[in-house]
This record gives sequence, structure tokens and C-alpha cells, in this order.
Amino acid sequence: MNQRDVEEILVAARVDPTYYSFDSDSREALCLTHYDGPGWRVYAAERGQRREERHFDDEDAACVYFLKRIFQIWRPR
Repeated sequence: MNQRDVEEILVAARVDPTYYSFDSDSREALCLTHYDGPGWRVYAAERGQRREERHFDDEDAACVYFLKRIFQIWRPR
């Protein structure tokens, strides 16, 4: 699984895009970001701070974790 797959799943599930971000500059969202080197981060951005930050060596593991977390916090309206 890769970030593009995650984006397609979120769009298909109609997850509110304010709940997630693929940009490290996000201030209020669950974030999935790639960083220099072979690593990925998943964290909750709150008021410019990173909470519950997890690091992954491969994209697949980061994407699976990200989807699990987003579906724990997001509920359709």
C-alpha cells in the first residue's frame, strides 16, 4: 500500500479532508508524511504540535497504521 492508495480509500469513504493531511505543515489533522531518508511518520497535529508520533521504515506499514487511526477518530455525519 502507498500514499496514493490511502488517498483513494479516504476519498471513496468520503472522509472529511479536514481530518487528515499529507503535508508536514498541517496544524490540526492526522498526518502521514515522508521524511528525508527511508522513513515515514504518522502523527496527530494539534496547534502546531506533533502528538502520538510514530516512525516507520516502510510506506506500507505507515499507510496501514494511518488508515487504522483515521477510521478510529473519524465518524461520518
